[in-house]
Amino acid sequence: MPVLENARHEKFVQCLISGMSQRKAYREAFKQSSKWKDTTVDVNASKLFSDTKVLLRYKELQEEAQDAAIMTRKERMVTLSEIAKNAEKEADMIKAIDTLNKMDGDYTSKVELSGSVKTNPFVDLSTEELRKLASRDG
Repeated sequence: MPVLENARHEKFVQCLISGMSQRKAYREAFKQSSKWKDTTVDVNASKLFSDTKVLLRYKELQEEAQDAAIMTRKERMVTLSEIAKNAEKEADMIKAIDTLNKMDGDYTSKVELSGSVKTNPFVDLSTEELRKLASRDG
């Protein structure tokens, strides 16, 4: 959704996203409300916030802010690298390096099997034995 056509409504939403209360955001967007009673401002702010366009814009900006707050893979790797380089405790350094190695896929699982695997349990049976088995099931 693009920026709201009404600049005051956009300002109200932007103030809410920045962390202001509805009351403060309304007063910031609508300067004439600075002399109004708190209850009047609260009613108007609540009414404005329930407007469909305002609410959609708020949700859109909130999602954008959340997306920006999530660290990228590269950011996580840089942070872990800094921890590994600057760690005061050896255990913290080892843990950071271990996590980096896991992110890079440096660890592989080694699995050892013993014994034999038969793909066909009837491979060693003769034709006659196979016929006997087949006639028993029929």
